[in-house]
Amino acid sequence: MQPAQPLDALHSYDLVSLITALIKAAYTNTAGQNWADTWHNFWLLLPDYAVTVMLRLFSFSFILSLLLIFVIVWSANNLMRIRRQMHEALVLPEQKMVRESKTMAPVVNEKWQKVLTHINSANSSDWKLAILECDIMLADILEKMGYLQESISEKLKSIEPSDFTNIEAAWEAHKIRNQIAHEGSDFLINEREAKRVIGLYEAVFREFEFI
Repeated sequence: MQPAQPLDALHSYDLVSLITALIKAAYTNTAGQNWADTWHNFWLLLPDYAVTVMLRLFSFSFILSLLLIFVIVWSANNLMRIRRQMHEALVLPEQKMVRESKTMAPVVNEKWQKVLTHINSANSSDWKLAILECDIMLADILEKMGYLQESISEKLKSIEPSDFTNIEAAWEAHKIRNQIAHEGSDFLINEREAKRVIGLYEAVFREFEFI
């Protein structure tokens, strides 16, 4: 076998010649030449246009990498800005409403305040009046719920127990109200019983957030 032609003597190779030279260099390396010499000879073998192309490719790759890094950073900043705007548009108004609701004075139900005034009176007639006024409030609640029957009893009969947790309390309080309305001054009630009846009405009112 003829010895391989020295690599530094080659010049003006096209692509096929470069591949052929690389194969020869690899073969020479198997024969004992170290890899450092092989690559040194290979780089000497490259023509000027190949080196120019490689440098241009390197420059283009470097510029493209910088451009991609800039695009990534710009996109990340825009994404963070959009998420911050969405947070301000959605979360902050809700938090503001919660804070305002905590600082706002509670809504006062004037009818309920009158009931409390009457039930805390020392006069038994005021206690009866408090019960009568509570029954009127109960009628208002039932009408707002869509029960338009003529009497409260008919309204209560139309209600599904699953829709009215304190319906039994409403029934009991309404029956006592009827006794007061029918018997008038003959109906006797003590303060403790009157406040218990008002408590029944209160349970209903609080269930439907009427007070």
